[in-house]
Amino acid sequence: MQRAMLLFIAIMVTVLLPAATKEPQTYRNEEFGITLPVPEGTVLCPTPKGEHDHGAAILLGTNGGKACSDLAHGRRIDIFAGPNASYVTKELRDYLKWECTYGVKSPCLPAPGNLEIAGLPSMAGRMNHPDGWIDIVVVTQAGKPDPAFDASVPSLNYDLSLHTTSAHLKDDLPIFREVLKTIKLSPTP
Repeated sequence: MQRAMLLFIAIMVTVLLPAATKEPQTYRNEEFGITLPVPEGTVLCPTPKGEHDHGAAILLGTNGGKACSDLAHGRRIDIFAGPNASYVTKELRDYLKWECTYGVKSPCLPAPGNLEIAGLPSMAGRMNHPDGWIDIVVVTQAGKPDPAFDASVPSLNYDLSLHTTSAHLKDDLPIFREVLKTIKLSPTP
């Protein structure tokens, strides 16, 4: 009996200890200076083979990564970074307007309050799509200005977006706020 109890304890320690000491997952992108602790209960999708890593896709409300192959039809948080090489995005408000209208031609509506990236000027907008999906986007610009472009404009654009439905907005918004609060952007000059 005592031997069975010791065996049971050894099995439980073997099974539960790795889960208890599991380090939280962190997304890192050295090129664009992104560091993000992945929120608990979400899934970080790998960058597809052969694609340049401009940011992360984090699935919401799922226990597996199978949905990573069908991002368009799932709730998620997207982080995207790219060079600021367009006159359209010289001003942060123009960048937000471009994000709201690019491809879908949706008007940029007011976003829920308190959506900003700590330490950086940010702007937020909301798009309600005819198919029932909602996109909430927060934009910022950072990095050393490019004198060949405009010495007053940061060289990188960042957009963080929440893709969800009205039924899930209340649950997904706190996770999005956590991402905005914990993301670190420190692009190399």
